[in-house]
Amino acid sequence: MTTITITAKMSNSGTIHDLASDMFDRVIEFRAGTRYAVIIAAYYGGKGYTTHRTEGAAAAESRRQADYSHAIIDCEGGQYIAQDGELVPDGELAEAYTTG
Repeated sequence: MTTITITAKMSNSGTIHDLASDMFDRVIEFRAGTRYAVIIAAYYGGKGYTTHRTEGAAAAESRRQADYSHAIIDCEGGQYIAQDGELVPDGELAEAYTTG
């Protein structure tokens, strides 16, 4: 299983749109066969992410979460935006590191 850890940010820094929490590291676990995750901003609390096997499934979840600040990443830390049901590369997730 691959894990991406989004390191905690300093308290009272950033915005409510940040993926990083100011209380703890956020751990994103990719189950076997999953490649993409849709991560909701830490502000919203809870587990805060879903994992997906395909680009299409991740793009569909991004559409469902359109009212919330979120990001789409792959299991290697690449970041994407959803356009017309497909994922378009949008750089790397800077505040994260990958294990496993």
